[in-house]
Amino acid sequence: MAGVDRLSALPLEIKTSILRLLPIDQAVRTSSLSRSWRYVWTQVTRLSLDLSFPFDPDMPLARVKVLEYIIFSLRDPLIDLNLDLWYFGDDHEAPHLFKFLHMIFPKDGLQTLSIYNNGDTVQIELPYFQSLRVLTLSSLTLNHLLLPSDFQGFAHLEDLSLDNVWIYQRDIDLLINGSKNLKAFQGHLYTYDAEPLTLAFSSPKLTSIEYYFNESTKEVRVINAPCLEEAQITVDTVDSSSEEFALIAQSTSKFMAEVANVSDLLLDFATLKYISQDSVSCALQVQFLRLRSLHLSDVASYRDERVFATFCCLLRNMPILESLAIKCCYPQVMRDAFPLDKWVKKEDSISCLEQSLKRLTIFVPKTINTSVIGMICFIVLNAKVLKLVEIIYMEDRKVEPRIVKGLNLVQKASSDVKVVFSSMPARR
Repeated sequence: MAGVDRLSALPLEIKTSILRLLPIDQAVRTSSLSRSWRYVWTQVTRLSLDLSFPFDPDMPLARVKVLEYIIFSLRDPLIDLNLDLWYFGDDHEAPHLFKFLHMIFPKDGLQTLSIYNNGDTVQIELPYFQSLRVLTLSSLTLNHLLLPSDFQGFAHLEDLSLDNVWIYQRDIDLLINGSKNLKAFQGHLYTYDAEPLTLAFSSPKLTSIEYYFNESTKEVRVINAPCLEEAQITVDTVDSSSEEFALIAQSTSKFMAEVANVSDLLLDFATLKYISQDSVSCALQVQFLRLRSLHLSDVASYRDERVFATFCCLLRNMPILESLAIKCCYPQVMRDAFPLDKWVKKEDSISCLEQSLKRLTIFVPKTINTSVIGMICFIVLNAKVLKLVEIIYMEDRKVEPRIVKGLNLVQKASSDVKVVFSSMPARR
């Protein structure tokens, strides 16, 4: 029918669903569309705010005043809040950025809080959101996290992610111990205290843990986590002769022993370097009896024979491993040839290669490096039940002729192995 305003006739639920997808400034402007759209934005319960402050020192406070008006105009409590920061300024200006967090606090109801800081270091004074289920703090630099003096933990928190965060030992203890429903944890932490951090998880619902080890962490313990299925380990790169290297090697090795019962394990290649240098490595003694999937990321060309031996040792301790994925990093310039004839040889008593490993996946960003060539050759030479080898390249890269030739020979030697080349979208 001519003249019908279908946009205004939309149900309120659809209108609010549309506004959730818009930046808040655009959502507010929809009040000018028609009378039926006026103040619909005040019923939004999910906000995504872009707080990209310019260098003008007066702008943060002015922006906060606008946010103050928006938040006080909302009719219902916020459920989800996403903040994107690109802030440059002095530390004494930082409290302006989080003034509105305390505006939200009296309304309660907030379940998801995500803060991504791409600018200078800021201090986050976190209110006591009783209903919080997901907390994500991520930064390219560092965030300083301070908790309320009466904080006893988030009773409903399920997902906690702290990336590049400075925190006191007392506060991380309260966050972990007071979150009895915690299911997933991701941590990359630094500490104000003189001693490195010690983390201890005793959460019956914890299913996933990801940790970035550096000199600020002494130990990460998993005391009681019967549902833990996935673990991811990343390590900081420091000089191998330093005290920090020894600390990271020991803490990483101990943590691998703590998560021995997971079914999915992700390690970066530097982790192999660390645990291969640790003379009392727990990681090389523990049996990963439930592990079915192993991911190695950022695999670089590395000539140390101990690293390759560590890789073989881990495979021996993973008797039911079914899937191995290796993600290469960009290749390093090598002065010496990779000694494939010395490292790649027939090995016995690696149960997963003889009985269970069926899939090998290689992710190649640019060109395959020598360490990965050695790993591929070693796996193919020793695997007896391997069914699929998949090489995944970026769309804008060419598959190396030597890899095609080598894998074609593999396929001819074993008709049971299917070799597949595929591509993934290139990064823009």
